[in-house]
Amino acid sequence: MKLVVTIPAYNEEKTIAKVIREIPKKIGGISKIEVLVIDDGSADSTSHEARKAGAAVIRNSKNCGLAFTFSRGMERALEMGADIIVNTDADLQYNQAQIPLLIAPILKGNAGLVLGSRFEGKIEHMPLQKRLGNMALSAIMSFITGLRLTDSQTGFRAFSREAAMRINIFSDYTYTQETILEAHEKNFLIEEVPVDFRKRQGGHDRGDVVEHFREIGPWEQRRVQHRDGRIDPRRRDPYADQGVHVRRAVLERGPQAAVEVGRGVQ
Repeated sequence: MKLVVTIPAYNEEKTIAKVIREIPKKIGGISKIEVLVIDDGSADSTSHEARKAGAAVIRNSKNCGLAFTFSRGMERALEMGADIIVNTDADLQYNQAQIPLLIAPILKGNAGLVLGSRFEGKIEHMPLQKRLGNMALSAIMSFITGLRLTDSQTGFRAFSREAAMRINIFSDYTYTQETILEAHEKNFLIEEVPVDFRKRQGGHDRGDVVEHFREIGPWEQRRVQHRDGRIDPRRRDPYADQGVHVRRAVLERGPQAAVEVGRGVQ
């Protein structure tokens, strides 16, 4: 059983090595652990520090945003043969020693997606506005899914291989809500486990929580289109969706790249 830990990173040279070194070297039920850093066009030494700490690194040619960077990391982790993927942040706010707790429900066959809930664990520091926004959004997500969710915005989460293969990300901003909605729509079991949340040590904040609300409307529109057969058939087949390849090419080489990728030109 292989675990790949993915770490999207943007200008996190001060903390990335600490995050990597905190990841457990051995976990019961896991035979191999690899770390993958996805550098979102950092202007500092994030990639260099990550490699020095022993991680594999892929780098966006420019800053493409969290949703794209997360999707690219998931895709590469699957190519690396991951049976379980853990996604974490590069700013040292999550405790990587809790990864065994995070993946336990997947190892037991009880979940396809596991969320590390800060609100069920210990929060060292979170601004009041962000705390209230997170709570409100989690309440909305609970209403939509019918699940009891306390932290739908957490960046510390684990995916089974099958869930990672079938979850599609279309958002241009972030992945947090959409992965939950996709997992629920595709009947994967979702669990939360309590995790600790530390005070941020510099780096780049993941953004205003209000932006997370913008994921829900477009996703619901796509779901209805999917149900009514108004989406490209390839989009309706979760195993055949190659949208991430096209989006990466367009971001890196321009609109003409979409045509080239469609013709098999890489």
